[in-house]
Amino acid sequence: MPVVKLVYDGREHDVEIVGAQAVRIGEHEYDVHRERSGAIRVNQRITWAVRDGDTRWVFVDGRVYEIHEPRPSARRRATGHHGALTAPMPATVRRIAVAVGDNVKPGDSLIVLEAMKMELPVRATQAGTVAAITCREGELVQPGVPLIELTDD
Repeated sequence: MPVVKLVYDGREHDVEIVGAQAVRIGEHEYDVHRERSGAIRVNQRITWAVRDGDTRWVFVDGRVYEIHEPRPSARRRATGHHGALTAPMPATVRRIAVAVGDNVKPGDSLIVLEAMKMELPVRATQAGTVAAITCREGELVQPGVPLIELTDD
């Protein structure tokens, strides 16, 4: 069965995909169904999910869960620019956690965005050095527009 990583409150959990309509996290199994509206019903709770490359953010009852599902070609499609990181949806930049010249490693939180009253961390997908920051705190940003440029180490 395929396994993806779920990050919540700084802790990582394995999520096992069980068939087409269920997942298992630890000893708990959850029914998962896609609604016509685009929402996802998990054990009768309506949730919303947003994907950017190999990361999905799932919004449930005011909480944000981050799921990593590595796919070989996801990084190229998601960024649009080599080494550029973008917003997964229209959002407001709440915090910039790095400066030009900082060294980062995969998974480091670089920017925190806010959308639908939930925080969305934009994380480094590769090790590198911050070459440019093209947004400001408080700015409304659009998907596909580069926010941070990284150069390879």
